[in-house]
Amino acid sequence: MGQRARPTAAETFAPTDLWQGILLVSSFGFWAVMLGLMPALLLRVWLAG
Repeated sequence: MGQRARPTAAETFAPTDLWQGILLVSSFGFWAVMLGLMPALLLRVWLAG
């Protein structure tokens, strides 16, 4: 049996799956906020104009 290589600090603390999940959630939150604010901003501009 060969020796198992020790995982690096990056692999231990920040696996790729975790980063992909974080990016997915943050991008989803960003779009949710943008789509949620867009009608309010348009309404404000329409009322102001």
